[in-house]
Order: sequence, then structure tokens, then C-alpha cells
Amino acid sequence: MTNKYYLGVDIGGTNTVYGVVNQTGEIIFQGNFNTKLYNEPIELVKDIFKSFQNFSSKNDIQIKGIGIGAPNGNFNNGCIEFAPNLFWGEMIPIADYFSNIFQLPSKLTNDANAAAIGEKTFGGAKLMNDFIVLTLGTGLGSGIYVNNQIVHGKNGFAGEYGHTKCNESSRQCTCGKIGCIETYVSARGIVQTYQEFYFANKGKMPDKEISTKQIYNLAVDGDSIAIETYSKTAHILGNSLSNLINILDPEAIFLFGGIANAHPLLIPILKESINNNVLPILKGKTKILPSQLLNKNAAVLGSAAMWF
Repeated sequence: MTNKYYLGVDIGGTNTVYGVVNQTGEIIFQGNFNTKLYNEPIELVKDIFKSFQNFSSKNDIQIKGIGIGAPNGNFNNGCIEFAPNLFWGEMIPIADYFSNIFQLPSKLTNDANAAAIGEKTFGGAKLMNDFIVLTLGTGLGSGIYVNNQIVHGKNGFAGEYGHTKCNESSRQCTCGKIGCIETYVSARGIVQTYQEFYFANKGKMPDKEISTKQIYNLAVDGDSIAIETYSKTAHILGNSLSNLINILDPEAIFLFGGIANAHPLLIPILKESINNNVLPILKGKTKILPSQLLNKNAAVLGSAAMWF
């Protein structure tokens, strides 16, 4: 069988990653750009095109189509709509930008949906019909499979889990609302929690900026403030996930994204919090797992897999 190639693009609030994917899930070429450096999304698309052209001219590889995952990416109309972690405006016809510049058909979906499609096609959910992929990074998203179908919703926005309400939070979210779970369960939220605990323990703020990776490394080394930070994050997420489990009864919830690398700290507390809050009949039924595509660009694979 002649291999077919597609371009998968994952547009994130911090980085945009793209790659040429074949039907076996191999990424034969990939690259990335800093999303925040682009005031105009069409300039980002042009740079991805130039990068691909450079690769294609040297390798004689042609792609058949483009799949894009993006925050608030609407499968129904190909537009990024009101994405709180992007600053390009309210309605961005990103699929049209790619189609016009590459002269190829393009499909768009929510970035978390793309990660879920990647998990289903190439990862740990191959044999599952009902599961959720949580994307833990700049924001918090969810890709949801029910009865072996990705859930898009009537308006194309199903899965905005990060903007469900969290009882513990009175923080301002980038979406403009108060109290979204994303204000705790995200890179920004974890850093804020660490700063709050640091101030409470030491009476001052940290001397320099710190990343979630550094906080995780501190926790692994036994730092009590970092451990407390991840514990609180996991408890808040677990309490909230119990509602999702009560509603959807998924076989598994997969953790994907940069923060998911802290799964050795997160998963034990998630399981405890979930089991303390779900209906007794569902206790212990849903698996909590790291993505099998963790650090393998599941959203790029999933975006491309929309064409398979």
C-alpha cells in the first residue's frame, strides 16, 4: 500500500507544533514556532508553509491534506472562536488560511479533540469506545469519546472542561469569568498556587519566576511547598472529575500535555479524590492513565488522523 501523508498542526497558547504524519502514526518531519511571537495568525501559517516546502523539496514528500487542532477550534466552520489563550481576535478562519496557502483541503478541531483522536488512533485508547483525554498545559481542555464517536456538540464547542466552575476558585480566568477550574489546573494556575503557598510559608514571594517543570522537580526532591502545590492541584482536579465520571461513565481518563509529565504525583491523589466523590457504583471503575502518546505530539498525530 502506498503511504499517504498528512500535515498535523497543534496550535497552542505557547507553542505551535506541526508534523508530517503517515498512516502508521510515524511523524517523519516536525517543527515548532512560538505562537506568542505572531500577532497575525496568517504569518504563522506562512512560516509553517515555508518550513514544509523546505522539507518537501529535499525529500519528495507530498501531503494530501492538513489537520489542525487549536483552542476553541470549531470543527463545524473551521474557525478559532474567542480563544482565551490566543490573542488574534474573535473569529479566525484558520482552516481557510491553511487551505489557501497550501492549496490543500484543511480540517480544524479543538486541540483537546485532536489529542483524543490521536489517543484513539495511535495510543492507549485503540480498543476503547468511551474515554476522555485531558490536555494539561497553558490551559485545560478535554476531548471526549462516547460510543466510539468524538463529541463536537451542536455548536462545535463540546469539551470546554477547563471553563467549568470550581468551588475552590475565586481567581480570574483568561476567558473573563471567575472561578474556572483552569485557574488552578493549568501551568499558570500551578505557578500561582506555588507562589501563594510560598508566601504563606516564608512571608515573601519567590525571588525569581518558576515553571511547572521546576516545581515538579522540587516536589520530587522533597520540597514541601512544591509537594503541597501538586497535591492541591490534584485534589481540585479529582473532585471535579468525579462529576464528569458520574455523567459520562468513561472507561479511562488519559492525562496529556506538559503538566501530565507530573503524573506520578498527580494520579494517586486523583484516584483518591475521585473515589471519595463518585457514586459508589462507579468507585474504582474509571482508569486514570498517562497518555501513551505523552511527549509524542498526540495532538499533531490526532490532527492528521482526522483524514485517515
